[in-house]
Amino acid sequence: MDKKTLFIFVDESGNFDFSPNGTKHFILTGVCTLNPLIGRDRFALIKYDLLGNGKDVESFHATDDKQLVRNRVFAEIKGLTDIEVHSVIVDKRKVHPSLYLSSDRRIQPDDPNEWKAMTKRVEERFYRYVCDTLLHYIVHQFIECKKNGITDIVIVLDKISHAKKREFVTKNIKRSIGNRFNLIPYIYFHQMKSDFNCQICDYCCWAIFAKWSRNETRPYDEIESHIMSEFDLFETESIKYY
Repeated sequence: MDKKTLFIFVDESGNFDFSPNGTKHFILTGVCTLNPLIGRDRFALIKYDLLGNGKDVESFHATDDKQLVRNRVFAEIKGLTDIEVHSVIVDKRKVHPSLYLSSDRRIQPDDPNEWKAMTKRVEERFYRYVCDTLLHYIVHQFIECKKNGITDIVIVLDKISHAKKREFVTKNIKRSIGNRFNLIPYIYFHQMKSDFNCQICDYCCWAIFAKWSRNETRPYDEIESHIMSEFDLFETESIKYY
């Protein structure tokens, strides 16, 4: 049986500050392809053309790139024929605190008989929940809906510096996908600048975030033909926690 690998590149927009000071939305986006090389040379051509014209471009990052660069990158993304874009949208105000806070009781140093309730942030719990939602939908679409004979799954996520968080995310994704689809994915944490596919995902996620956070649709319009799903995770929830 020939190998047929589904590649999923994942990026996020928004932050983990669950307060009025944080971003209103957290958005996780996956760019999926069975052919991660087709047309990617076009992005290398843009990079080297810019370098040859005195523009110091190490990689493409939508938040930092000049508008001229964004225009060229979005034009190439629009012309790709082998990608699908899926996204999960989270209104952070509707997220129950149990998904990002953990309660603990600790002995007071000055009195061993006294306990104090403590809370700590556990963003990886929230991230795992959103990531599971996104990846389950993508894998379901390719394996069970399209039935296109996927034999392997490669998931590339943005670099997480904390080793325990990487281990937590990796273990849970492998278990979740493996139990549901009987296929254990390969999971890697790479810097976005290491791969044009990661940079394509960065641009797509930025465009979707711009639409949801500030109603800016021009970047979104450039990639709309590739967007297969935008799932508002807590759309039906009415309670806001801050």
